[in-house]
Amino acid sequence: MREADRRAALIPDPDLVRAAIYEREIQASLERVWENVHDWEHLPWLHSEAFSAIDLQEAGDWGWRATVAMGREARAEIELVTDPAAGHYVARTRAGAGAPSEIWTRLDPLAPHRTAIHVEFRVQPMPEDALRQLGQGYVSLYTLLWNQDEEMMRIREAALAERAGRSGGQGGEDGPETISLGSLALLRPKLPWVFGYGGHRFRLVEEGGELIAHAMECPHMLGPLGDCSVEDGILECPWHGYRFDIRSGESADGRSLRLRPAPRVTLDPETGEVIVSRHGSA
Repeated sequence: MREADRRAALIPDPDLVRAAIYEREIQASLERVWENVHDWEHLPWLHSEAFSAIDLQEAGDWGWRATVAMGREARAEIELVTDPAAGHYVARTRAGAGAPSEIWTRLDPLAPHRTAIHVEFRVQPMPEDALRQLGQGYVSLYTLLWNQDEEMMRIREAALAERAGRSGGQGGEDGPETISLGSLALLRPKLPWVFGYGGHRFRLVEEGGELIAHAMECPHMLGPLGDCSVEDGILECPWHGYRFDIRSGESADGRSLRLRPAPRVTLDPETGEVIVSRHGSA
């Protein structure tokens, strides 16, 4: 987007009226909130109740523009334009369902991990009762969306802090040669099972009769993989839908991403214990 177009997009439409205001505090840093604002990709995954698909048209430091699907039939062209210096941004529906409308959001940092948000919903003029009902719908929807966003931002913040404070190496390379997770007979009813190895956490699953360990974080944005189901050996991140082969750790979507290398899992034929070891260990 050209700078002149960006400046024009940051001017409210005088023909629209306010339907409602929504305010709250988010337990996340201003950096995480701005990161979330630019993250168009998470909409149909984290917010599947509201969005079913998104088709990006353009993105940059200024924001992004995309066509979103809401349910089976509703479509809308949304343009999100940011003004970090002023601490606000606007999400404008330019065409399709809900057009024309503007959602203006102001961000105010309160503490290192607390950010206040102030949201104003602006729509076409309409009868007072209809305007109030529409405003209530907006507030209800945004309460849900920000609840989900806040949880994602807090998990990511914690994962980044853990990564920064971690002194171990990659996968199990700095762990002991081998460790036992216990007998298979006792462990199998507890699967999937989370364990630590080499300073990282992994999840043990059984797929097609084979015991496999996989990393607990998506390499894209450190999304949590600990509660993901495994379908035909594939994991799907709940934040952005990125998919990975649990055996190889490689992207199942053709992306240049892979899971953190996991330790090898074997079964001791004499003791019946589940053993995890470094890659290449006997």
